[in-house]
Amino acid sequence: MSDQTDSKSAPRATREAILGAARRQFGANSAGLSIQAVAAEAGVSRQTVHHYFGGRRGLRAALSSEGLGVSTAGDTPTRDRLIDAAVRLLSRPGGGLVSIEAIAAEAGLTKGAVYHHFADRAELLRAVARRVSPVDEMRAQLEPRMDLPAREGLIAIASAYYAAMRSRAGLIRNLAANSSRDPELAQVVMTEIVGQGAPLIYRWFELHASRGALRRVDPSLLIQALFGPVFLLVVLGPTVFDEIARYGIHPAVDNVEAYVDLILEGVAQADSNSGGQ
Repeated sequence: MSDQTDSKSAPRATREAILGAARRQFGANSAGLSIQAVAAEAGVSRQTVHHYFGGRRGLRAALSSEGLGVSTAGDTPTRDRLIDAAVRLLSRPGGGLVSIEAIAAEAGLTKGAVYHHFADRAELLRAVARRVSPVDEMRAQLEPRMDLPAREGLIAIASAYYAAMRSRAGLIRNLAANSSRDPELAQVVMTEIVGQGAPLIYRWFELHASRGALRRVDPSLLIQALFGPVFLLVVLGPTVFDEIARYGIHPAVDNVEAYVDLILEGVAQADSNSGGQ
């Protein structure tokens, strides 16, 4: 009985934490209500806020029902409502191909409204991918640090990427699952997330290789080594990662400096080149 009670109280506690954060945000600035700020204050992801309230519009409606003077009519631009609706649909595992009609229905709008704001489904999917992409956060962390020594630069890159992906792991896992049945979505995810992030790392690698700080290898190998742990995070999920850490298995995403040293130096001793010869 207690287990059932706990399973029911956890969602309520999460919802109340989000709503409490929204009340405080609204009290500080009644003209604006940021999903990102509410999520950060409540200690949850933006996707969790969307799961419970369906975005800013739903949050404002919840606050309004408590007697706060919050207007809900048209407070979320139509384009954002459509992107939010697509994010919610694509956040559901096993959803497969999500149609324009389904997105319009989820947003409470017509199919014509979708085509008024987006040329086609691919353009809407690109907007969704940009919404969840960690590339902007990586760029903000990396570009001011381009001249850092190679080790410090890699730590900065990895730390920014791992932090961004931890908060998005569930959504990106579902995007990846849906992409397996939706070639158009797969192409968009590759273009908008991988395609935008890879040149940023290539440029950093070329700078340090030209200075002799790194030996020239195929930079895609460095990218695979650096971001491989993220794929485990996405596949297993943050909860599993936190659980295995209790058993002394510290994931690379939580042990960035040691992992970067492993990439740069390997594990061989300096005088062990002869191996077992």
